[in-house]
Amino acid sequence: KGEPLLAPLAGNIFKVDVTVGQKVAEGEVLIILEAMKMETEVKAPRAGTVRSIKVAEGNAVAVGDELLAIG
Repeated sequence: KGEPLLAPLAGNIFKVDVTVGQKVAEGEVLIILEAMKMETEVKAPRAGTVRSIKVAEGNAVAVGDELLAIG
């Protein structure tokens, strides 16, 4: 199942830089979130494997929405 990564702020998903099954390093950019004309990088809190992705480019998210899970 993995550890959920939550949206730090409300906005739109600008870019999803990972795929399910991809290994990621701590600090690697996973998703770019666009809010109020500014891009915010959502980074991996730790190394692991992307277990699931809950959002797609263009989706609107609220604070606390699950973006993906790292296992």
